[in-house]
This record gives sequence, C-alpha cells and structure tokens, in this order.
Amino acid sequence: MTIKWGIIATGGIAHKFAKALSQSSKNTLHAVASRSKANADKFASSYGLTSDQAYEGYIDLLEQAGIDAVYIATPHSDHTQWVLAALTRKIAVLCEKPMTMNHAETMLLVDTARRHQTFLMEAFMYRLHPQQEQVDELIASNAIGTVRHLEAQFGYHAPFDRESRIFAAELAGGGILDVGCYPMSFANQLFNHAPIVMSAHGHLGQSGVDEWTAALVSYPDDATAQLTTAVSLNLTNQATIYGTSGKIHLDRPWQANRPENGSARWSFQLIPDRGEIREFSGEAPSVYLIEADHVADCLQAGLLESPRVSWQQSLDLAFSLDQWRQALGLTYPAERTENYQSPLWHSVRGSAKSLSESSIESDITRVHLPGLDVPVAKLVMGCDNQPNMPHAATMWDNYFLRGGNCFDTAHIYGGGRMESLLGHWHQARGIRDEIVIIGKGAHTPANYPAQIEPQLVQSLERLQTEAVDIYFLHRDNPDVPVGEFVESLNEQLDSGRIKKFGGSNWSIARIREANAYAESKGLAGFTALSNNFSLATMVRPLWPGVEIIREEDLSYLEQGTLALFPWSSQARGFFTPWADEVMAQSAAENASITTMQPTVAELRDTWFSEENFARRERAVELANQHNVDLITIALAYVLNQKFLTFALFGPRLLHETSSSVRALALTLSEAEVRYLRYGA
Repeated sequence: MTIKWGIIATGGIAHKFAKALSQSSKNTLHAVASRSKANADKFASSYGLTSDQAYEGYIDLLEQAGIDAVYIATPHSDHTQWVLAALTRKIAVLCEKPMTMNHAETMLLVDTARRHQTFLMEAFMYRLHPQQEQVDELIASNAIGTVRHLEAQFGYHAPFDRESRIFAAELAGGGILDVGCYPMSFANQLFNHAPIVMSAHGHLGQSGVDEWTAALVSYPDDATAQLTTAVSLNLTNQATIYGTSGKIHLDRPWQANRPENGSARWSFQLIPDRGEIREFSGEAPSVYLIEADHVADCLQAGLLESPRVSWQQSLDLAFSLDQWRQALGLTYPAERTENYQSPLWHSVRGSAKSLSESSIESDITRVHLPGLDVPVAKLVMGCDNQPNMPHAATMWDNYFLRGGNCFDTAHIYGGGRMESLLGHWHQARGIRDEIVIIGKGAHTPANYPAQIEPQLVQSLERLQTEAVDIYFLHRDNPDVPVGEFVESLNEQLDSGRIKKFGGSNWSIARIREANAYAESKGLAGFTALSNNFSLATMVRPLWPGVEIIREEDLSYLEQGTLALFPWSSQARGFFTPWADEVMAQSAAENASITTMQPTVAELRDTWFSEENFARRERAVELANQHNVDLITIALAYVLNQKFLTFALFGPRLLHETSSSVRALALTLSEAEVRYLRYGA
C-alpha cells in the first residue's frame, strides 16, 4: 500500500518533504494546502499535481482530499490546532518540530492521538539517520564507557526582522524552539530522561525572544549537558559526547549528509582515551526521504507512534524546552493568562466548527447536593498546583468536557494565583453557572473568624464571581469558641457570598459541636467536611494542622449528616509504579511539571508503613481481578464507601485524569471495600 500524503503550508521545508515523497516507492504526494489558492496551485504544479489537488485552507484538505497522512509545515505557533484537527479526523500526522509551543499542548496532542488511535510523530529527522543509529549502538555497547557529559550546539545568524517568525514573539520565535530543540532532544535521548535541574543564561532581544542562550542541564546519576542555541550567532553546530573511556565527536549531528560528487556521505569520530581514533562513515539518501519512509513503515505495521521518536520523547522535550524558557523568563504573549486561547476548548465548544471534535466522552458522574443549583462531579479537580495557564486550561478543559464541574481552590494557594487562574478560565468560557467552585480561607496563622470576610472578598475578586458554592474553613483553631466561627459563616451565607459551608481539617468532634451550637441558635450548620481519607493512612501529617478520617469517624459519616470531600484521596503516589521504584531504592525525583510535587522523602515519611504496604498488596490483587490500574482501585475504595464522598484529586497529566475517571465506573462490593481496609 502506498501512503497518500497531504502537505499543510508551502514554505521551504514543505518543498524538501515534497521532493522526498517524489523519490519514495512507499509514499506519494496527493494534495497540498496553503492559505491562498495561488500558492497552493504553484506548489502543486511543481510536483505534478492538478489544481483540484491544491486547496485554499487547511480544513478542506483534511476533509476532502482523501489522504492517509498529513505533513504539517506551518510555523510552530499554529501546529497544535492543525494536528488536533487531523487527529480527530483519524489522519496520521507527521508534524514539524517543535510539535507545539509548550508541554501542555504536546500532552493534549498525545492524548488525542491515543484516544483516536491515530499515528502521531514529531519530525526530528536526524533521529532516523544511519549516523544517529550508529551513535546509539556505540553508546549502548559502552564503546566510550559510561556517558557523563554532552556538549551540543545549533545556532545561526539571521538579520533582525521583527516581522519574521524567527523574531516574532507572537509566533513563538527565538532560538530555543526553532533550533534549540535539536540539542535538547539529543541530550534527553542520550540520557533517557527529562532534565532534573536546569539553569540558563542568554539574551532576550528587542522583540522579546531569545536571540542566543546556553543551558546547563543535570540528569540522573550526575550526568550533565551544556547546550547552546542562537538565531543571531553562527555557532559550530557540532556535538561531543563524553564518556569515562572516550568521546564521540559529531561534526554534523543535525544534517549528517555531506554531498560529495553526487553522493551523500556521513561520518563521525570515536576518540578513545587510549588507542587510535576510529572513523565511522557511510552513505544515506535524503533525511526527509528516510523520514517519510519511516512513517510509511510505521503505518504499515499498525503503529501509533514511532519507536525512534516516541510520544514520551516528545513530551520530555516539550517539558525541557519549557524549563529552558522559564530559566530565561521567556513567556510568549499567547501563553499569558489573559491571552491564552485553549486549542481543546475551541475545537470542541468553540465557534470554529471546522475544528469540531465530538468524541470526548462525558464520563464523570455527578450527584445533587441540597442547596446547589447544579449537580456536583464525584471527582473534584484540585486547583492548587498548576504552573501556568496553558497547563491549567488543558487539564481543566479536558476535565470539564468529560463532565467534571467541581473545582477546589483556596485563598492561600499560590499566594492567590490559583484563584486568579480559575477566575480567568471560567470567565473566558462563560460557564460560571455550569460549575461548582469550592473556596477555602482562614488558614493558619489567620484562622480566626475576623479573617473570613476580608479573605473571602479578596478570593471572590480573584475568582471573578459573586459567590463560592461551597466554602471551607481551611484550618480549625480550637482556641476559638466554635460558636464564633458559626456566627461568622452564617453572616457570609446571609450576604450571598457562600451557598454552603464546612470545615477542612476539622475534627468530627468540633464539627458536631459546631452543628449543635447552630441548631440551638437557629442557624445553618456545617454540611461538608474535607479531611484526608484514602486507602493508605498517613503515618506522619503531610502538613501542620491537618486532620484525617479516623476509624471512629466512619460510623458518624455513615449517618449522612456530612458530605466528605477528601483531599489526597489517592495518597500522593503511594499507589503508582513510582512507589515501587522508591521501595526498590531506584527512584528519581518526579519531574517538576506542576508546582506541588510529591518527593521521595515525603512518600517514605508519610505513607510507608507495614499496614499501608499490606493494603497496597491487597489493592494489587483486586486490580488484577478487575483488570484496572492499582491507582484506580485506590480511588474506587474512597468512592465506594457507605457515606457520600466527592474525591479531590490533583492530576498533573491528562493520562492521570483518565486513570482516575475509570474509578467512577468501578463498583466495589462491601466485602471488597472491607477486604482492602482490614484484610478480612
């Protein structure tokens, strides 16, 4: 079967790929699209296509051309929307590098490819070249010992032109994304890991993009990399890999072929600490032909991702490039909170019907709570760890479109930034009447009744709303008579700033005392509680002043007086494979994708106990019986109690949302719940 390709955009690199297709026995160019019909026609005629195969506008190509695969060659600021449009139409995608502007959007595209079971690959052509394959084989065979350090560069000098995509901040210009992605991807794949720590220095030019910059990166086992990129400096564009017994020097790591007398030779050197220098060389066709044929081979084999440029490699790279830009203080205008336009939201509920997607399944169940106008999602999205608006919007849009509508935040989170992100998010979508916002205030050391109103007023301003649906006192203060809290909360209830209230990290005893006082005074009482509750019991308090649901609390909760909103309902990584690595003394710290990351020390100190290990083993047993992930069993345990629970969760990644949502469809019997907790 010959793969029929379409090409989106008609710039220089599109011509290189079209020429490669004309040389391939596995592929054929079938259609092209440009923003103008004239440009599309001109491009088409250069490669033997008719005017009928030239499209004005990219959607027409995707919907009418009858192609198997599409090569996306637009500026990278436009990649996400067109990759998304192709994947949702089940068209295989080869997207020029970098695939997106940031990790959040790369995560969205990988999740979409997985959901639609459609091939997706980032076009790092050098990864497929025989030179790189030879280097990989030498590294794997310890030809230079253990690799400890990499030096790699990719940079060029372009005359400054504010209108050029290279220098335009609104088009995500600058060296890091344009060519810095090459040495960074090389480093990540060399060390098989995303960076642990990164520092960087460089120059942001008059248009606000990075014109030159160098990064110093650390990897596991103290491996390091020094990476340099530029759009205003001509660099050597070489790479040297240093090992404990030698080094490999690549004179042309990114464009390996050296056209000589009509051939296309490549070569590099292995320089041992002792012994003779070895030269490796060969001949290869155009790297774009290699790339096109590689995609064809993947499609013929029924693969969804390339074994040489995998989805995880693209995710790690996007995360790394984010870190590099963050170290320089570079945020593109389109990524700023007030400007960000979510590709997922606009593809599903936006006005651009040409980008419509209809296959996001609404699979998060909701139940009614007295006093609230809309039913509440059983899974509550924690809004306390989002690093920026692109990440927040990607996670929250996905959650909402799947049926989730309850968002938990607090006055103290991120110094107020989390409330502001949530406020911008719901206002931009016009969905305030469709969601439930949980707010919290009066956290230690400000846990006094007098602090409730001023903090709440400030929170409402940040949240851009007149009221929160459920308000929790974030910490108790046993030195304050409980009646003073009840009186203050009822004042906020009467003012319309809150609709229901409860206590977060309040003991059951204090809640009962508060409700007894409220009843005696004819006031509203606490109707919700947010303490820690999970299959694993905290050995040591995770934070000062927190409360857990104890054994003696269960019978009271079963009376139905309170709805429980448990935090850390999945025990912050204890039921993931990462915990196995920690137990085996082989774990690295989590990559800092979000602002609140569980650490190895926290996992050990807070959750490791004989009782919890025994519960984990029983959860593994049930996970195998039900054919689900271990984390799904852990969350299903919380959701299948005899009392009403709305589990708070804080997914960092879209696949973590998916694994959590699966718990809603899993019904555990009373005997299974008891077995998980008690072992009998």
